[in-house]
Amino acid sequence: MGLLLKGGEVLDPGAGLSGRLDVRTRDGLVAEVGPQLAAADDAVLDVSGKLILPGLIDLHAHCFIGSSDFGPRTDDIARSTGVTTWVDGGSTGAGTFEGMREWVLSRSRVRMLAFLNISAIGLMYLKVGELNHLAYADVDAAIGAGKDHRDLILGIKVRSQLEVVGDAGLEPLRRAVRAADALGGRVMVHCTNPPVPLGEILALLRPGDIVSHFLHGRGHGILDANGLVRREIRQARERSIVFDVAHGRMHVKFPVARAAIQQGFYPDTISSDLTSGGAAGCVKDLPTTMAKFLNLGMPLPEVVRAVTASPAKAIGRAGQLGTLRPGAVADVAVFGLETGEFDFEDAHGEHMTGRQRFTPVLTLRAGEVWWRR
Repeated sequence: MGLLLKGGEVLDPGAGLSGRLDVRTRDGLVAEVGPQLAAADDAVLDVSGKLILPGLIDLHAHCFIGSSDFGPRTDDIARSTGVTTWVDGGSTGAGTFEGMREWVLSRSRVRMLAFLNISAIGLMYLKVGELNHLAYADVDAAIGAGKDHRDLILGIKVRSQLEVVGDAGLEPLRRAVRAADALGGRVMVHCTNPPVPLGEILALLRPGDIVSHFLHGRGHGILDANGLVRREIRQARERSIVFDVAHGRMHVKFPVARAAIQQGFYPDTISSDLTSGGAAGCVKDLPTTMAKFLNLGMPLPEVVRAVTASPAKAIGRAGQLGTLRPGAVADVAVFGLETGEFDFEDAHGEHMTGRQRFTPVLTLRAGEVWWRR
């Protein structure tokens, strides 16, 4: 017996699906999408008037429970916010990854993948930058861990931030690229308050690499003195560099985001950079982050694409995840799209009144009801 979602508005930009359509799941996969599907022997859930989306992919969050304040209770947050795939953004390095695998990744129902921090200690103690001692950026150790855990590790994470790298400048990034090259993976680079102009960081990246926090308001960023998106930023996108929101507690400034959106420079992917502190503060969760960009002027289909098809492509899972195309994994997120007056806050304490927000209603994980409001 399968499950049939009836009466909702499907929106799957990656598969070109939109409109009043029913979704049938069987054996953990999407079986059929179409208008007015017959129930047959399926269990039927009426989701009339709601948005039916592919299960959300949070491309940058943190899940190592007990490490600094970086570990929110992943399953509790994921299931109640429509997130079915969670990518850890470098919480652990070669010296600590196995602990996160054993105690979090292997025990969670939300699908989990990870970027390995080039620093062997990962983000264990943020008061001291993990790259202030350059020897922690151990390329051979990162390659070894990446090979040992190739089923979960997607590539290498590096924080290229002045307070983190100190006098090392771009050397940690160069080491991250070397390790990623050896593993055949991608680099995810944190670029808030970079030690050099952002263009110099981008010049070291390869197609498919990910720039996290590109809408920050600290140090050299994507806008020039006239408020225009810099030429080297647009050129990087033309080279297939991925620009990811990764909101976090310090990395989104509404005026920067608004300027980029008004100039047609939308995020490729929208992620939360969620931590327990972020969940309690301005970030809240991925649907709240989505709503911020919807209210900043990003079209609804592009917001949905940025948390489904685009991150699926960025992690090499296009067609399997982030889509309702028949044959894909039946991860589904159902939301209400509420209208009213809602307060949203960026990482600098600036507030915005928005007119729409996403309210989670139902989450399916591999075709089974995982959470229901």
